[in-house]
Amino acid sequence: MKQKIAAVSGVILAAGHSNRMGRDKLSLPFRGIPLVQHVINAARESSLRNVTVVLPHDSELEKLLDLEGCDRVTSPHRDMGQAESLQAGLRHVMDDSEGCMMLLGDQPLITAENINWLVWAFSQQPDCWVAPVHDGMRGNPITIPAAWYPKVFELEGDTGARPLIGSPGLNLRLVKIYDVGPFIDVDTEEEYQLLLKRFDNTGRQAS
Repeated sequence: MKQKIAAVSGVILAAGHSNRMGRDKLSLPFRGIPLVQHVINAARESSLRNVTVVLPHDSELEKLLDLEGCDRVTSPHRDMGQAESLQAGLRHVMDDSEGCMMLLGDQPLITAENINWLVWAFSQQPDCWVAPVHDGMRGNPITIPAAWYPKVFELEGDTGARPLIGSPGLNLRLVKIYDVGPFIDVDTEEEYQLLLKRFDNTGRQAS
């Protein structure tokens, strides 16, 4: 009997200030398109039920992106930190999902296959949080069960949902992924330059 795939909504967080980078990192070019476009493309090609992109109000970034098939919401109070952006996206999908996958806009090596594997794992245990892991290192995206949405709305400050991990009663399923996508993000200029150096335009790791 074929396993039923859970209704998991994808929320891409793309409303940050890029303080550590010093410039808008999500619009930086990688393989010919903006960094965040790779995340959008992977999410659209995956088994996610729908995809919502959280952007700043009056964003210049939006003009550079192909958002066809995606919902768009703004984070008017993004100065309050990542928690507010996360909540803006979750508010948009919470009535129509069994779980919500929070994708970071600065992980351009994430693939639809990575996402599908995590959705499949969540579908097996939809009461569990799901996160990728490799060699003891936990990555992103994290998938949040619907029963935990109220707790997400209690978060404050420049944080994602990670502070909730470890809460009493929270079950976390760590899913092994051997691809690099869930474990590489771009926060600094040095990390961006390393990304460009290590990966060529075909997606193969450069020697």
